[in-house]
Amino acid sequence: MLRFFFTGIPFFLGTALWLADGARFSFWATSVEIREEVPIIEGMPELGTQTKVSWREELICGLETPILGFLFSGFFFICTIFTKRSLKNPPT
Repeated sequence: MLRFFFTGIPFFLGTALWLADGARFSFWATSVEIREEVPIIEGMPELGTQTKVSWREELICGLETPILGFLFSGFFFICTIFTKRSLKNPPT
């Protein structure tokens, strides 16, 4: 019974990591956009502002993370089942 619990660990870890990063329904992202409003003329924001976009290097998990966790868990589960079946004595 404990073996079946351990086969689910990759799925739960992948899902937890995905949820911790914000549960985005997209692919992995390696950089994050940071938008900042800056005045066109320094010290005079009443004359207008513009948006400054800068990028920060950071890995954000996408939908592939829980999917890969599910596939690894399924693989380990199938290996566990076949290992148990191969240990039984074949009928003679």
